[in-house]
Order: sequence, then structure tokens, then C-alpha cells
Amino acid sequence: MSKILESEFRKELYKSLTEAGYEKKEAQAIVGKKYYEALKVDLIDRMKKQIANIESDNSELLLSADEYNNALSELEKLKEFAK
Repeated sequence: MSKILESEFRKELYKSLTEAGYEKKEAQAIVGKKYYEALKVDLIDRMKKQIANIESDNSELLLSADEYNNALSELEKLKEFAK
């Protein structure tokens, strides 16, 4: 798992960027873009693993409907940073 997916890491990264002289909005954009990309990759990877499980008749649930919905909602919120 990428460190950027951890809330505490994102907070520290934002704090470090602002302390280094970045404007708040610019620091938010940097953290938001990194988080968006990592979240997207993580969701795709987890879905691919779930598909592989289904194809191999393994019924283990790797991604609940709630987790999927939450990830999609978070991605939607972060779309502005993806540009």
C-alpha cells in the first residue's frame, strides 16, 4: 500500500509542504493529486485481484460494496486534482 493512502501521512506531507514555503492551495493540490492517483491505482489493483478470485472460483471477498462505493466517492471528490 502506498504511504499517501494513510491519512496521517497526507497530513504530515501537507504540513511539510507548507512549512517549506508552498502556498496552502498549492500544497493541497500536490497532496490531492498524489492521493487521487494512488487511490485509483489501489482500487484498480484490488478489483483485478477480485476478478482473478472470481475466475478461479475463489469466493473470498477482497472488496466490499461499501469499500468500493467509498473509494469511488473519494475519487469523485478528488477529480479536480487529477487535471
